[in-house]
Amino acid sequence: MKYLNKVFIFVAALFLARGAFAQSTIDLRFNEMLIHNVDNYNDEYGRCVPWIEIFNTAYNTVNIGGCYMTDDTTGLASVGKKGGEIPAHWYRIPKTDAKTAMGQRTYLVFYLDAQPLYGTFHTNFDPRTSKTNYIALITSDGKQLIDLFTYPESLKSDSIHSFGLAQDGIAGAKMLDHFTPGCSNETVIKISKQEKLKNDDPYGIGLALISMAVVFTALILIFIMLKIFGHVAAKAQNKSSNKKADGFVSIPTGSNKAIDAETVAAITLALEKSLGGNASDEEIAAIAMALYLHLDSVHDEESEVVTIDHPSAHYSPWSQKSLIMRRIPQKK
Repeated sequence: MKYLNKVFIFVAALFLARGAFAQSTIDLRFNEMLIHNVDNYNDEYGRCVPWIEIFNTAYNTVNIGGCYMTDDTTGLASVGKKGGEIPAHWYRIPKTDAKTAMGQRTYLVFYLDAQPLYGTFHTNFDPRTSKTNYIALITSDGKQLIDLFTYPESLKSDSIHSFGLAQDGIAGAKMLDHFTPGCSNETVIKISKQEKLKNDDPYGIGLALISMAVVFTALILIFIMLKIFGHVAAKAQNKSSNKKADGFVSIPTGSNKAIDAETVAAITLALEKSLGGNASDEEIAAIAMALYLHLDSVHDEESEVVTIDHPSAHYSPWSQKSLIMRRIPQKK
């Protein structure tokens, strides 16, 4: 009983861990960043300040509230310990804002302006004055590094390009030619297979020919297979017939109405072949006639004629109406 309880607890823990993992912040990734923002993207106050974009790679909602964002991970080892203090450049994202719940495959922009009093999405550090060249995202307990986004030093003075991932959430950051805060970095228009086929074959002639070729090829293959199977089956049947002919006498049966000469002759030839000429003509004829009469007498055909005898042939007083009818009394 104790063993079953342990197994049940273990399975329940696995399911809970799976649910917690499905909603975990480890699916969050830094996606794009711009430091030298001259006239690119404004915050809610109309200011052009550095910004960084986070992308939720999961297919479920993940709440980033409670996590830390920083440009200095020096205190990472001590924050998670009991009594550990949070370093000055560690920005804790508030849990009270509903906008921190990121839907599946969505984006969230934070302003790196060292003005946390301006709102939830304004950090307490500024990369323009930072001594490092990275931004880190850390779990709410301060123990685990979720993502580390390292950018080149030249980004601090580049106002033409942003720095980010060529494909959303996939490693391999580079200088981007287009600014895409709050949306996908993949600016190249992807043509679907349907659209490509439509452009290559606008009238559908190629598709029709391919379809017809596939159908006719399938029919030809089916025809060939049926031919092969039929040939194999015919060979097997012939082989079986030859085996029967070697050990038994094949006797054709004729009509059961009369004994005809052709049937007897066929039976006679079969007997001569089987006996190999070791019997006389009279014996062969007698055996053929006997076999024919025997085979012809065994049948399932019955006469459909129904014969009813006349009542006078079998007289019975019970069939006389004068005896079975009750007489009606007559008045005198």
